[in-house]
Amino acid sequence: MKVYVLSLGCARTLVDSEGLAGLLARSGHTVTEEIGQAECVVVNTCAFIREAEEESIATILDVADLKRTGKLRRLYVAGCLPQKRRLERKELLKLLPEVDGFLGPGDLRRLPALIERNGHGRFFVTSPVPTLLFESKDPRWRLTSKHFAYLKISEGCDHACTFCSIPQFRGAHRSRTMEDLVEEAKRLVSDGAVELNLVGQDTSYYGADLYGRPRLAELLEKLSRISGIRWIRVLYAHPAHVTDALIQAIRDLPNVVKYVDIPLQHINDALLSAMRRETDGGQIRRLIDRFRREIPGVALRTTFITGFPGETEDQVKELEEFMKEARFERLGIFPYSPEPKTPSERMPGQLSEEIRQERFGRLMRLQQGIAKEINEQWLGREIEVLVDEPVDEPGTVQARDTLQSRVSPSGLSPIYLGRTTADAPEVDGQVFIRSQAPLSAGQLVRARVVDTSEYDLVAEAG
Repeated sequence: MKVYVLSLGCARTLVDSEGLAGLLARSGHTVTEEIGQAECVVVNTCAFIREAEEESIATILDVADLKRTGKLRRLYVAGCLPQKRRLERKELLKLLPEVDGFLGPGDLRRLPALIERNGHGRFFVTSPVPTLLFESKDPRWRLTSKHFAYLKISEGCDHACTFCSIPQFRGAHRSRTMEDLVEEAKRLVSDGAVELNLVGQDTSYYGADLYGRPRLAELLEKLSRISGIRWIRVLYAHPAHVTDALIQAIRDLPNVVKYVDIPLQHINDALLSAMRRETDGGQIRRLIDRFRREIPGVALRTTFITGFPGETEDQVKELEEFMKEARFERLGIFPYSPEPKTPSERMPGQLSEEIRQERFGRLMRLQQGIAKEINEQWLGREIEVLVDEPVDEPGTVQARDTLQSRVSPSGLSPIYLGRTTADAPEVDGQVFIRSQAPLSAGQLVRARVVDTSEYDLVAEAG
């Protein structure tokens, strides 16, 4: 059967989708890159906040339209949505009658067999506590471009953040062994990857369950020795577990990029305590200062939540001042979303959607200005860029206008999309590269920045 795997949400889900696609291919199915060619679609869902659930359901309904028109024979829904709603399975089955089967993230290995038995009726399979963690021995069908890959070093989370339901449907923290990760990394490099992005619910806690203490720094050292890896990037590092050794590894290992994704969520002490973030504002400020002081040129990415229950206007202003002070290179804002069965859902002081959205917009406008100023500092400088793909037209007005105004009478030079070490795939900014010479995905080139926007750069190679 021709199968299309549609992955929603974060990179961690994408790794699961690649493992799921690998299992399907090994069982004899043909994994296709075009949904229009598929006889069967598997939607691997995200559900970490309400908006993600809504997007997942909307996507499933769109795919269901294809099934109703006869273009699809089977539709399956996997991942976080079925797991999160496992106690409401009757409602989900009724809401989505076109779906032939649901299974949670802990049960992905069972899908090939369940597809074979699908003639016996619809199914809804979710383990009470997910424990699945794909290993290097498992097949993996790459859904990203070959030159970059995500390496899931751990799964699950031991934190009890009051706003988050992820531990309910992803289980406790569990790490893969260093040996297994090195083996998979070597395989990814042999398949063309020059960039590895390390992911997990809490990467800075890596190894604590296996080795008695966090050992991400040692893992980075082992991975850095693999021939062919040019960039190694750390994503999703919890601030409570950042060690001296980790900071030193990011600073000293030449192919570990000077970039850290470290979700902070807020800066106000009272809100951090209410969120159970295991850090306070002073610890966060000292940590950011250490990163800046000890890793020259580091790019810091973080996320904040605004509109948390009880958040006051003064606390928002404190966060604004911290953003101005820290000047994060990359930053995302989430308006608080009440999650079912989480402590914060029952907290007093719930704010209206209007207030949450107003604060979200205000903070995003502030960061937009900061990001623009940071990007402007690169104007006229030479940068290293990892080429991702060619494009016919740049995706921003600034890039398009700049490049078109610089076209010589002899014609338009090809334009490529790329990234700097300060840009993680799919979530950060991009570099629009003009090059007379042809470039290929995965190639590292030197380019001079000729224009900037709030989030993107425009550069000329060669």
